[in-house]
Amino acid sequence: MSFKDRVKIALVKKGWSQRELARQMDISVAYLQDILKGNRKSEERLKQIHDLLELDEPVSKGVDS
Repeated sequence: MSFKDRVKIALVKKGWSQRELARQMDISVAYLQDILKGNRKSEERLKQIHDLLELDEPVSKGVDS
């Protein structure tokens, strides 16, 4: 399963939208979408997403290559 798919599932479980996740991260929705598409790679932001959404996969799995 892709990182983006895992994030989508976690958002549904928490009842959050991408907008809410971006707000929690203090970034724009466009920036979040770039991270999810793999256009921006930031270990710090990936860890933040992992922690906020309580993802099971380790951060090192990150965005798909």
